[in-house]
Parts: sequence; C-alpha cells; structure tokens
Amino acid sequence: MTLILSSDDAPHFLAQLCDWFAQEWGEMDPVDLRQNDLEAPAPLLAISEGGKLIGGLAFTIAPEPQSTTNSIWINALLVAPEHRGKGVASTLIRAGEKAAALKNITKLFVYTEYAALYTGCSWELLETKEGNSVLSKALEPLVQEDQL
Repeated sequence: MTLILSSDDAPHFLAQLCDWFAQEWGEMDPVDLRQNDLEAPAPLLAISEGGKLIGGLAFTIAPEPQSTTNSIWINALLVAPEHRGKGVASTLIRAGEKAAALKNITKLFVYTEYAALYTGCSWELLETKEGNSVLSKALEPLVQEDQL
C-alpha cells in the first residue's frame, strides 16, 4: 500500500522529489504557491510501505486556458520507474484533487503528454496540440474534519 503525504508533513523527502523533477525535466523554477487570494496545495509525496519516496506531485499557479484568470495546475507528476504501472500516479492525482478541494479550489488543470492517465481519473479533455493535452477537473469543496 502506498501512503500519500503532504510535503508539509514530511519535508525531508522534498529535496529528493525536486531532484527527481530536475533529472526528468531539467531545472524547474521555484513556484510561489500563493498569488493574491489563490493558494496552491503543498507538493504531495508517495511513500512505499518501506518508508521510501516512490513518487510525487507538485502544483503551480498559471492562467486558465484562453484566459488571464489564474488557476491551480498540476505542474509535475512523477513515479519512480520501478513503481510505474501499479496505480501510484492515479493515487497521486486523486490525492491532488482532494488537497485542492480542501483549499476550496473548484477546478484543477494539467498540461500533459499522458492524457489517458487523467481521463482515466474522470478529467475532461479540453484540447490536444502537438502530442500534449490540456485537461481539467471540476472539484467539489471539502471540509476538513477539524473544521467541523
């Protein structure tokens, strides 16, 4: 079973995840997770039963498609090669949806070459161009148990 944690709760894994992202895509700009009244969730970490990092997901703030209105996007999703094909990426996507909904975010976006991964999680395909797709997912706001 894979455990999904916020990097706020396990910050010691964050440097390793950032290194993985850099190895996969080159240096990624540091992201300010707050802009005006918009706040993105902290990166998510997938941890194996043995307590090792096996994947992660990070968010960013960028304009919505065909708009100047900023929204939350999944910026990076990565699973270690030996753990791929086991549902870890889908689990991270669903955890990302929940983390966003807990912050009262009503829609998430992603730009990816792996559209099928997201459509399998009930995301809506908005456009595809040159092998990459933009998808979105409407979210229902969630209330944290400690807010009840």
